[in-house]
Amino acid sequence: MANYSISIGRFKRDELNVVIDVLRASSTIVVALASGIREIVPIGTEEAALELKKEGYTIAGEYEGIKLPKFDIGNSPVELLEEIERSKIEKLALKTTNTTGKLIEMKDALICSSLNLTAIKNVLKILNKKDKNTNIIAVGSEHGITEDLAVAFSLYANLNGELKIEKNFLRECIFKSNTAKHLIKLGYGSDVKFISNIDRYNVVPVMRKGIIRRL
Repeated sequence: MANYSISIGRFKRDELNVVIDVLRASSTIVVALASGIREIVPIGTEEAALELKKEGYTIAGEYEGIKLPKFDIGNSPVELLEEIERSKIEKLALKTTNTTGKLIEMKDALICSSLNLTAIKNVLKILNKKDKNTNIIAVGSEHGITEDLAVAFSLYANLNGELKIEKNFLRECIFKSNTAKHLIKLGYGSDVKFISNIDRYNVVPVMRKGIIRRL
């Protein structure tokens, strides 16, 4: 049987890594794939983003929560949905303060948010039968890690002991986290509210060789 572990921001090359950045990188990725975007490329620099824009990618990015000036949108699920309503988006390039740099180093991973928690759990239960050890990563930020740890622990506890995922508890962890307070102060309260919709999507984002697609 496979073993599960939780780590703070650290990936393991010999295990299946599940990346959790609830506010907001993981959530933006889940929303993108659930809304018809075919692929997402995590990037590390503004220059890389602008090159991909020439190839037809919509570029999304932020630094310390604030949209980068030359980008189409920020790292925001709500902004992304509004952009999708305005124009057809097939490919997205994403740059964030904390997560995309880690994804670039990993190359392969599953992406988990509050929005697709049960979908990830169900896939991991199938993979568990293949003796694949799993590293659940709570990414966190300079503002804290409460929301990521809450989702990570819910996933871990359900996989190990069949404990029920308490949606009200998760919502409270998201709303009361320091990261949420920071985003609300920046004017992104709509993102926090949206991301608090636990299990809104049945989507499993899989990154292989640096490109994220639906499983």
